[in-house]
Amino acid sequence: MAGVGSAVAADLIGSKDIKNDSVRSVDLKDEDVQKVDIGSAAVGLDELTGQVKNKMKDGTLTGLEADGPYPGYTVLSQGDNSKDLWKADSGASLQVSWVKCAPGKVALGGGFSRADEGTEAFRGLQIVSSRPATYQYGVEVSKGIKGDPDGSIRPNAWVVEGFNNGSTTDLVVRPWVVCAELD
Repeated sequence: MAGVGSAVAADLIGSKDIKNDSVRSVDLKDEDVQKVDIGSAAVGLDELTGQVKNKMKDGTLTGLEADGPYPGYTVLSQGDNSKDLWKADSGASLQVSWVKCAPGKVALGGGFSRADEGTEAFRGLQIVSSRPATYQYGVEVSKGIKGDPDGSIRPNAWVVEGFNNGSTTDLVVRPWVVCAELD
């Protein structure tokens, strides 16, 4: 194929022409393999470097934190309503709890836990949403990333929504958010 331009070669050489297991790291241009090129489960704990694993193990992974309203465990100066009670109204109203990351941090994930009410009281708890959100001044805002045609958000909080289908016991639903600093 001497003398054939790369544009022409790209049209002539296809996946069927490449022998399985023949392309190696040295054959790839640096930083050319993107997230879309690998499966969602292709990179896991086993693929992390020892340095990253050690930082995770000893708690020195910079900027990573979990915030939630567990009494005496975290101080939520960033904002939350997570100590508010979900009123026992037999499921009449959608109720919301949220917790926010520290300034400058982004929500990577989250979830919720229950408070100390008995198991019987939580039988009527119905969660319909546990999701990332953007909060400003105690209010959820729909503020898309500038220039993103899909309207994606840079979440700084975690929201849990649902119903208290009970009729006698108000419940505390504690949202948790995992936050980190991103460039």
